[in-house]
Amino acid sequence: MAHRTPPSRRSAFTLIELLVVIAIIAVLVGLLLPAVQKVREAAARMSCQNNLHQMAIGIHNYESAYGVTPSVGQCESSTGAVSYTIFGWSTYILPYIEQGPVYDLFNTNYNPFTGGPGGTPDPAYNTAILHPKSRGRAYDDPSWPTGFQAAQVKIKTYICPSTPIGADSRDPQHATGGMDYMAVALSDIEHRPGMAVPVGHRNSADLSARVYGAMTCEGRPVNNIRDGTSNTVLLFEDAGRAHPMVGIFGAGASSKRVSAMVAPLNPMTIPFTNARRVFAWADPDSATNGVSGPNNATPVDNRVARINNHNSPIGGPAGCPWSVNNCGPNDEPFSFHTGGVNAALCDGSVRFIRDTVDAVTLKFIVGAEDGVVAPID
Repeated sequence: MAHRTPPSRRSAFTLIELLVVIAIIAVLVGLLLPAVQKVREAAARMSCQNNLHQMAIGIHNYESAYGVTPSVGQCESSTGAVSYTIFGWSTYILPYIEQGPVYDLFNTNYNPFTGGPGGTPDPAYNTAILHPKSRGRAYDDPSWPTGFQAAQVKIKTYICPSTPIGADSRDPQHATGGMDYMAVALSDIEHRPGMAVPVGHRNSADLSARVYGAMTCEGRPVNNIRDGTSNTVLLFEDAGRAHPMVGIFGAGASSKRVSAMVAPLNPMTIPFTNARRVFAWADPDSATNGVSGPNNATPVDNRVARINNHNSPIGGPAGCPWSVNNCGPNDEPFSFHTGGVNAALCDGSVRFIRDTVDAVTLKFIVGAEDGVVAPID
């Protein structure tokens, strides 16, 4: 009778061996996770750059069709008065970024200055704050409700994927589409020593401190950008703005920045009645801002203009919370990329501008006809 060898018993892992394996896995995950995060951020940053490129090409295509760039939307005059066109560049380029059906929901032809009885100004409009070239029915005009439907569309090109607040979370009240980019109306950063405010701070009281951006409300041919298309910023990131109800990301309009409508559809109630939506792409006050620096920050030493100002902690420090105008992403160049912001230049190229750029250089790279060519890199 043959002798049968009993089957060998498979030994199990000891507790120590299991702990060693777990420790090794934890180390590997710890090594891989930062690499994965870097790859994701690189992809998000590239997507953001592509958004800016598409918008810049849209502006150029509009200029090719009409001979001038679209209205910048927020109109800054040499007298210091501020007015608006009904629509800004973010609406006018919609047909050129594959959003023609959204554009078609707007009325862009109506003349509010002659729409009243007997060709008088339409009493439903705040014509005193409208630029003479304003045409169309505002997105919040109750007599044209499809305009507000258009404003509620979330346009992927207008959202940077690095922003930690999603497109669907920015307006819990009226569900308007968000905006993570801005054109520049002007910069009033002081660059001259010995003035009423220090160099690098906002000097809004002295109009001679101003330089104006590439686009205007009258429209400008691209070849009329005196400082050169490769030396002038067309668009910046201004990422992370949301309805004032949305906690640390809430951004409210400055006082007196009111809707084009006397009685708008779905009016804002905070920070004041009929305020503009500085977080919604359909509002020209969202798609265009000044570059001034955090002039409302405390203490005063913290008011030097810089890219990504007061970016930590999320929501801003006590002396410059993001709900306050010009703090963090509230109307200033701002991103959630490490080290700077993406910007589209007037030649259509996209550059990454470091947040170490000084305030005076920042001023002159946004000025289109100041005669100063500042280094962008």
